[in-house]
Amino acid sequence: MSAMAMESPARFTDRTRIIVGENGLDALAKARVAVYGLGGVGAACALDLVRAGIGYLHVIDFDIVEISNLNRLAIGFSRFVGMPKTEAFMQAAREINTDIEILAEKTFFTSETATKVIARECEIHADCVDLLSPKVSLLAAMRTQNLVFISSMGTAGRLMPERLKIGLMSEVKGCPLARAVRQRLAKLQIPLDFPVVWSDEPAIKPMPREGQRGIQGSAPFVPQAAGHFMASWIVRKILEDTHV
Repeated sequence: MSAMAMESPARFTDRTRIIVGENGLDALAKARVAVYGLGGVGAACALDLVRAGIGYLHVIDFDIVEISNLNRLAIGFSRFVGMPKTEAFMQAAREINTDIEILAEKTFFTSETATKVIARECEIHADCVDLLSPKVSLLAAMRTQNLVFISSMGTAGRLMPERLKIGLMSEVKGCPLARAVRQRLAKLQIPLDFPVVWSDEPAIKPMPREGQRGIQGSAPFVPQAAGHFMASWIVRKILEDTHV
C-alpha cells in the first residue's frame, strides 16, 4: 500500500479547509443532511456533500442504476448497473470519505407516505424527487414543519446549465414542473417562500410513445449542475454561524 493510501481520509478536505477554515470543517463534519432522491440531481448533490466533508447523510431512493442512467448520473458507472442507487451511492461515498456516516433507505414513497420518510434527525433537507405527487407532499410537510430545505425543479430536456438559478418558489417562471407543484401547494395553502433551484430554459419535448407516457431526454449538464447548486446552498447554510 502506498504512503498516500495510508494517510488519514481527513486529508481529502485539505483544500476545503483553505476556504472554510478549521471551524467551518468542524461544522460540516457535525452536520446532518438528508437527500431525497438519487437521480441526476440528487446523486450529484449528495456526492458534493460528501466531498465537502459533511459527516452524516441520510439518503432515500427506491430505484436501481440502469444503463440509461450512465449519461447523467454522478454514480452512473458500469460496475453499479443493476445495483440499488442507495448502495451504489454508499460505495462511491466511502471511496471519498471512509469515515462518513450514511443511513440509506431503499424506499418508494407515495403522496400518502411522504411525511413518514422525512429524516427528522437531520437539520437540512434536499428535495430531489422526480415524481409530482410525492414531491408535493414532501414539500408541504417540510414547509408546514418549518424545516430548513431546498428543492429542485425541472432539469430534464435542457442543455444550458448557465440558465439555472436559486430563488424562491414564488419567483419561478417557465418551468412546467414548478407550475404543477405551485398549483398543488396553493390548494394546500402552503407558502411559496422556500428556496428552489430552477431553470428558465424551455425544455425539449419528450419523445412520444404510443399508449404510454413520453420519454424525456436528459444530459449530464443541467441535472448535475442543479445538484451542485443545491449542495453549495446547503454548505453555505451550515457555515452561516461560523462567519465564513
